[in-house]
Amino acid sequence: MGAAGAPNVRLVQHLAVDDDATIRIGTSPRSRKAIDLVARPEVSYSVEDRAAVAYATFYGRAELICTGPELMDHWDETLRPFFPAGPTGGDFALIRLVPHRVELIDFTAGIHPDPYGLVSAVSQLP
Repeated sequence: MGAAGAPNVRLVQHLAVDDDATIRIGTSPRSRKAIDLVARPEVSYSVEDRAAVAYATFYGRAELICTGPELMDHWDETLRPFFPAGPTGGDFALIRLVPHRVELIDFTAGIHPDPYGLVSAVSQLP
């Protein structure tokens, strides 16, 4: 948690989103976000598509993955400047976020419950 119990927030970019909405984000196991999620694994992740006037927020449980084939499966060479030793060098980890709730507004797709965009569409995931 941040100052006076406020949540810690930072900008991240996901590496992959599975068909079941599982999200993977690269990080260092020593990063503040990794340390935070080990202590408090319930997180939220938001993305925006300005062209579509859309956003989605995913709420779920995050897990830090530091070893195993999943690191190789989601490695992208564009990450090498941040993780010079690569996916098996010890400084690359994955955050696996399995959402249980998704909030969405997408004006291009017509997803904007009344009152016209002031309320998001909500889906509970299994």
